[in-house]
This record gives sequence, C-alpha cells and structure tokens, in this order.
Amino acid sequence: MFSLLSNLFLVGISGLLIGAAAGRGAYGFYSHRMEELYLLCGGMLIGVIGFELIPESLHSFDSIAILLGASFSFLLFVLIESKFHNHIVHNKYVPLLAFVLALLAHSIPVGIAIGINGSGDEFSSVLLLALFIHHIPEGVALVLFTSITGLKSWYSILAASLISLVLVLSASFGSNFAPSYTFNGILTGIAIGSLSYVAWFEIILKVKGRVLNRTLLLYTTMGILIIIMYIKMVHKLF
Repeated sequence: MFSLLSNLFLVGISGLLIGAAAGRGAYGFYSHRMEELYLLCGGMLIGVIGFELIPESLHSFDSIAILLGASFSFLLFVLIESKFHNHIVHNKYVPLLAFVLALLAHSIPVGIAIGINGSGDEFSSVLLLALFIHHIPEGVALVLFTSITGLKSWYSILAASLISLVLVLSASFGSNFAPSYTFNGILTGIAIGSLSYVAWFEIILKVKGRVLNRTLLLYTTMGILIIIMYIKMVHKLF
C-alpha cells in the first residue's frame, strides 16, 4: 500500500506540473491578451465539467448526491460573493482560490476510489495512468490562473503538492474505511458546483463587457473544444 501511495503522489504532482509547464508556455506567448486567456481557461473548465466530470460522476455515483453537493457549493459561493461583494470583486486571487478548493474537493473521491480499488498491480497502473492524464489540463488551468494573477511559479508547485497530498490521504482513508458512494457523490458534486461557479461568475461574467461578444464566444468555445479533443484522445488510449 505504501508503494501505491508514494506512486500516487508522484503521478499526481507530475501530471499537474507537466500541465503547468504547458500552460506557462501558452501564457508566455499570449500574456498580452489577458481577456482571451481568461476566456480560454473558462472554456476549458466548462469542457471539463460538461464532458468529463458530470458524465463520469453520473456513471459512478448517485445523481441525487451529486446534485446536492453541486447545489450546496454553487449556492455557497454565490452567497459568499453577495455578502462580501466589495471585498471580493476587486480581489484578483478569488478565482485561483476557488479553483484550488474545487480541485481539492474533486481529489478526495478520486483518491478514495483509488484506495478502494487499487489493490491489484495491473489495475493500480491503469488508475495511475488515468490520473496522470487527467491532471494535465488541470495543471494548465492552474498555472494560467497563477500567471494571470501575477503570482510566482512556486505557488503552482505548492498548490500541486497540496492537491497530490490530499489524493494520498484520501487513498489511505479509502483503503481502510471505504466511505459510501453517497458521500463520494456529494464531494464530487461539490467539485462540480465550485468549478461551475469559477467558470461562470469569476471568469466569463467578469470578462463580459471588456471584449466583443463574438470574441467571448470564440475563445470560450476554443477552450471547450480543446478539452473535447483531449478527452477523445485519452479515450483512445483506454
């Protein structure tokens, strides 16, 4: 089990950091077009939610639990934003914090599933490979958020390490206690609701009005298409 946990941490952080390196390269070329980068990132999040998180969650967990978790987290963020609007609206770090919290919430059920099912060596390898590939676009989005907000690269490394650590702790918990699918479904729903809030309120609505509507639609759609093509490529590997 220790071998699986150590491999899980290395695979998790490697996928995030490889994605972060790709995102950093993209930022280097297009840092003069902040609004477009923001919309591209928002489109990627919408693609991840609509074409990966929701279908996989409905296949694996109870739909009512997912809906409860998603509704709770989305409404919670909306309530926080309405109560602390004056403090949040001008704070450029809010999208990054909300995004990292969403990834942490998503990492818990993923780690638990690996802890429960990852006993066989062959199956463990498949799970770890899937996790590695899954983390690459998340790493891209993570470094784009940190770069856009003006944070140094080591913040991305810190966030990636934290997410990977949560994966390991969740896998250890899952191997010993095996929480219910309802519990995992609620956590997955929380991730979906959080990411939906970030994509809509903290990206698209904040850029709306600063670019032409056709530009907003173009770059958001490009982000979605990038994720769709990426998911199709991944499915061919499995």
